[in-house]
Amino acid sequence: MKTHRLLISGMNGEHCVRVITKVISDQPGTRIDHIEVGRAEIGIDETKNSLNNIVAAIEKLGYKVAR
Repeated sequence: MKTHRLLISGMNGEHCVRVITKVISDQPGTRIDHIEVGRAEIGIDETKNSLNNIVAAIEKLGYKVAR
């Protein structure tokens, strides 16, 4: 598993943390190491998923992700 640190703009509180946690958790081959308002550290098994897919799922909700 490869670890990625994401900066996520548009997160305003715990509700946003829960929403992002769910969307990442629902993706195959992912692990959340740490998440808080504005940032997430995740692991991705790149044989099962890609960072681009995870970013697309988060951005589909209206957030912006910087890698």
